[in-house]
Amino acid sequence: MAIEKLTLEILGERTFSPFDSKKLVDWAVTVMTLGYESENLVILAGLDFDTTEIREKYFWKSIEDLKIDTDKSDEEILEEYALLIAEKAVAGEISADHAFGQMRNIVSASGYDARYMAFYEIDEDLDCLRYNDAVLFNSELTLANQKEYILEELQLFYEMESLGIPVDERRKWYCKRCKKLTSPTLKTKYQLRKPFKYQTWCCGICGSEKHVIGSIHTVKRKIIKEFVGRNT
Repeated sequence: MAIEKLTLEILGERTFSPFDSKKLVDWAVTVMTLGYESENLVILAGLDFDTTEIREKYFWKSIEDLKIDTDKSDEEILEEYALLIAEKAVAGEISADHAFGQMRNIVSASGYDARYMAFYEIDEDLDCLRYNDAVLFNSELTLANQKEYILEELQLFYEMESLGIPVDERRKWYCKRCKKLTSPTLKTKYQLRKPFKYQTWCCGICGSEKHVIGSIHTVKRKIIKEFVGRNT
């Protein structure tokens, strides 16, 4: 793996709390096996039993020695790290379980950024399935297919991120009536039985209540297809 990707993994995990600084030592050892050398890198590789403060000191000195660009905000680091994790999972370089765990950490570290919320919703649904045999967000998810479902979610996330699909487009629903992708609107409706007045999500185009929510993978595929068709 290129030194830039190795470093991105470390920078990504440093945004998590807690972070095990022993990983900085492991990073130095791996970088040296790739043929890179510097006095500070050699020192860092030997700090197995030192404090985080000392490890951090020599990590940043090593970064400077190797002229690795780390001038990025935490948001930018998380964005690149999430894409890397998804890419590695799809390529089979890491397990879907490990990737899912990292994506859950990214959700938290990002302050629940909408781009990563699908993984939070899957995690919530898995808890619901274990205790209530029901889901809130992902109707296609089961305990039996969770690994395949998570891997598919990682694939979809990777494609959407790589294409640069805006978040508001990723959250669109599919209307069964007008057969179009839409941003749903909350409308007040009335009926002749209790409750006489209620609110429901409707298609933003035709007003129909017959829709499929955006967390469904088939809808996400439609979103990708439409975006690609508009931009090619």
